[in-house]
Amino acid sequence: MNGVKKVLAIVGGAALAALLGVTVYIMVCGCTGRTASFFGYSVLKVVSGSMEPSIHQGDYIYIRKTDTDSLRAGDIISFSSQDDSIKGEINTHRISKVTEDGSFITKGDANRTEDSVTVQKGSVIGKYCGKLRFFRWLGSFASGKKLLMLLVILPTVCMAAYEVKTIAKIKIYSSREEVEEEKEKLMREAVEKEVQRLMQENEGKEADGVESGKDNES
Repeated sequence: MNGVKKVLAIVGGAALAALLGVTVYIMVCGCTGRTASFFGYSVLKVVSGSMEPSIHQGDYIYIRKTDTDSLRAGDIISFSSQDDSIKGEINTHRISKVTEDGSFITKGDANRTEDSVTVQKGSVIGKYCGKLRFFRWLGSFASGKKLLMLLVILPTVCMAAYEVKTIAKIKIYSSREEVEEEKEKLMREAVEKEVQRLMQENEGKEADGVESGKDNES
């Protein structure tokens, strides 16, 4: 049983370490404007409000690599922009039309006009799947006060919780020891009483034997 607990503890620790590593990787990529990719999925941080209100500035979104032939008008895609003003940067807009040559005319939901440069199939990174709200919340700790709370208060709370758990364990062990000591005490008392009873019985038998001997002599 202890072996199983150790294995579960190791697996749980490894999973937690992996999750922490992935979280740090995504946050670093988001802060540096890079794409975090995992098994056909990518995570991006939105840096503009061109897709409001569908996607907000500061949101972390995840996209899936997809067959560009399956894309249709209305789909939201992330792509490497060929617009001279933001050339090479990742942009996330909605497809407003698929052209005859298979390229895409895109437009931000908050923009009045369509993008001036069409998106070629080779520039498409993936199709929008949804938001990762946890990372937006985590990113909100960029302010000094919130970061202080995350780095100081949270570890303090964890340490306090650990201390409470340790104290509780000590009390449980102490209670168990007290129970064991009480059991031993009762057992000793019972043994002593039984020994005294047996001794008294023996003394009574010996006294009866002496009295019987006296009667026979008389």
